[in-house]
Order: sequence, then structure tokens, then C-alpha cells
Amino acid sequence: MSDGSKKGNSYDKDAHWLRLLYMVGFYIVYKVSDIVVLVIVVLQGIISTFGTGPNERLTEFGGSLATYIAQIVRFLSFADEKKPYPFAEWPESR
Repeated sequence: MSDGSKKGNSYDKDAHWLRLLYMVGFYIVYKVSDIVVLVIVVLQGIISTFGTGPNERLTEFGGSLATYIAQIVRFLSFADEKKPYPFAEWPESR
């Protein structure tokens, strides 16, 4: 059995290559989310400096974005098999 095919082996090479493609896509989303976080930081800094405090909607979105980023990292590191948004619901802020 040198061809690597074993009965009962749950490792699927085709699924592995597909997962790698998903991982590349989610890594790109992860890097774009860095820019979104930077925009939130700048906006919250400006709003809280010249307004009456942090913007409630940006705070809520920042929390849900943090949860989404955590889901991406869990998927990329093989800690979770569940694909994040858009394959699942957008996470709520914790």
C-alpha cells in the first residue's frame, strides 16, 4: 500500500486543496480588515475628540469585526473547520 490510499482514512486531498483556496481568500479578507480597523480607529479618535464620545454604531461594528477577525484566524490556523462570513452569519459583538 505505497500509493497512500488507505481504507478508513478520513483525509481528503481534494478537500485539502479547496480549503487552501479558501484560506488564501480569507487571508486577503483578513489583510483588508486591518485597513478597516485603522479607519475605525481614526474615525473614533476624531469623533471622540471633537464630539461627545465614541460613536455607538462604530463601537458595535468594531466589536463584531473583532469577532469576525477571530473567526478568520481560527479558520486559517485549522482551529475551526467552520468558514466565516459569507458562509456563515455575520457575528454579533460580544
